[in-house]
Amino acid sequence: MDKALFLERVAEALRAAPGSIHEGDQLQNLEGWDSIGALSVIALIDEHYGTTVEARELANCATVSDLIRLVAKGR
Repeated sequence: MDKALFLERVAEALRAAPGSIHEGDQLQNLEGWDSIGALSVIALIDEHYGTTVEARELANCATVSDLIRLVAKGR
């Protein structure tokens, strides 16, 4: 997986500034990370990575790195 592209897509899904999302960021601290943002990230993962992520799996992710690992595991 191209991590830089993934970070761009997450930023877009959360309506954050390009380049503002980094692997070590805590999800709960990201602007736009709320229930709608989480659903947007789930949708982008499904659309671009062909992986279905359930809300409970996403809830177990604390950082963007955790999210990357979750997507990589599902591929």
